[in-house]
Amino acid sequence: MIAVKTISHSIENETLLRPVKVLLVYPNTADVALDNLGFQRVHSLLNQIDGVDCDRFSLPLDWKPEMESLQPKQLLSHEWGWRPLDFDMIAFSISFEPDYLHVAALLKYFGIPLESKHRGAGHPLILAGGSAVFINPEPIADIVDVFFIGEGEGLVGNFFDLYLKTPWDDSRDLLHQAAIQPGIYVPRFYHPQYENGEFAGFQVEPALPLRIKRYWTEKVEDLCTHSEIHNGASTFKDMALMEVTRGCIWACRFCTAGFIYRPPRLPDLERTYQSLEKSLAKAGHSASTIGFVGPSVTDHPDLVGLAKKITAQGKKLSFSSLRMETLTDELVDLILQSGQKTLTVAVDAPSERMRDVVNKAATDEFIIEKCRFLTEKGILHLKIYSIIGLPGEEDEDIDQFITLVQNVMDGYVDACRKRGNIGNVTIGLSPLIPKPGTPFQWHPMERVKSLKKKFMKVRKALGKIPHLKMSFGSPNEAYLQTYLSRGDRRLLDFFKTYLNNHHDAKAALNEYREHVDAVAYRQFGRDDFLPWDIVDHGYKNHFLWQDYQRGLRQKHTPICDTATCKICGLC
Repeated sequence: MIAVKTISHSIENETLLRPVKVLLVYPNTADVALDNLGFQRVHSLLNQIDGVDCDRFSLPLDWKPEMESLQPKQLLSHEWGWRPLDFDMIAFSISFEPDYLHVAALLKYFGIPLESKHRGAGHPLILAGGSAVFINPEPIADIVDVFFIGEGEGLVGNFFDLYLKTPWDDSRDLLHQAAIQPGIYVPRFYHPQYENGEFAGFQVEPALPLRIKRYWTEKVEDLCTHSEIHNGASTFKDMALMEVTRGCIWACRFCTAGFIYRPPRLPDLERTYQSLEKSLAKAGHSASTIGFVGPSVTDHPDLVGLAKKITAQGKKLSFSSLRMETLTDELVDLILQSGQKTLTVAVDAPSERMRDVVNKAATDEFIIEKCRFLTEKGILHLKIYSIIGLPGEEDEDIDQFITLVQNVMDGYVDACRKRGNIGNVTIGLSPLIPKPGTPFQWHPMERVKSLKKKFMKVRKALGKIPHLKMSFGSPNEAYLQTYLSRGDRRLLDFFKTYLNNHHDAKAALNEYREHVDAVAYRQFGRDDFLPWDIVDHGYKNHFLWQDYQRGLRQKHTPICDTATCKICGLC
């Protein structure tokens, strides 16, 4: 059993009516869960609330989606060994839309009805948060009782204060009061309307906000996110992670991080690293590698100083993302000193014209020279990543990408020959998934058949080049993800079919092919109702649409400079 924490000044002059027991669930395997800083941060935030006791759960390491059940011992919470039904609330932390399928499977494993309307006082309240949720909660809105729309810092505390201070027998008794709070979305009070088979807005019950304002953390001092669970099977061995940037200044039109986390904020790196070291020491663990996490970590002005400190301690560095524009001699030297021999360079689009479309100013010549520079500095392996299937993309753009790779390889091999050793260059191509909350949200996904032809063209042209490897994202998986990210509540039948057909996502897609095509391949208009517009990110009217139009004209939008730029309306 767990001990109930005592009441601190945070609930001063209030009476704790009863503790709240929460199971925080990451809907993927345990190693993936421990690599997710959002999951770990929420676990920590919940356990800091007096009166809330939070355990965690993730799927077994050998789990496969086709498993229709788990052994009883595999369904126990990780720390206390409780059954899911023993908790008052089950909170899902969802970062990626494909995990919506796993949420449905987990409820089945737990013995909990899929639809919220079929659950009662004997069932835990089902909560959900995470970046996928505040991009578009609607695909699972008939499954989840309460969504947290925005960042956890501050948001979770307000919600649980209500449950700690207000009498309740059934946790659903307080849902209307909860729905008034900023960032809390209770979908049962919002009724979708459809006209001619298309989503046409919501009928909202009285006294509730028409849209849910995204909750974001304004106080930079509240940003202190790092690995806090050190005793599990992470995919990154002997690595501890820390958040370096929250949001991104670069405004790439395909990337949700540059829009849903606006305005970007820079945590205090020294404070975060000290907190991480204390957490490791308390757990009796050490980390040989420190992983820097963020959409563009090299944007932080204090990064080099911290990197020097970490390498001086004999530790290695790992980066979740690096922009070519910010890779200086000093930073590359530190990366090499820490023992890292591989760097990923995101070119983001196959041609200069397409880079203009996505709002990235990088010429082919710049990319070739930057790759040569990195190789001459001593980077053994390069990974070059690009998206295809972008708005207005033509065969000529793919031809230009092939020429770009050939020129990069010429420079890479020449630089390796001069230094006396050679590794590999890996080309990674992924289809565009037009995500809600970005300027490309109106744009259709390129057809699967067309994407496959482009991949075949690249493979045929580059397949025989020595020291070059190629990796292609699956167009079929992108098709599924686009459906899950752009859908509305009519996906409920898709989830039911998935659960009833031995968890075969491909077969479920085939059964609903007409609807999936209508969602994934639809070109939305400016005035169309979008299911995810239930979330209010605070932008000026039509800001995203205007930026989409700029992209189609191959025009650039300035970086997100909070000191000078007022274009989106958030600052």
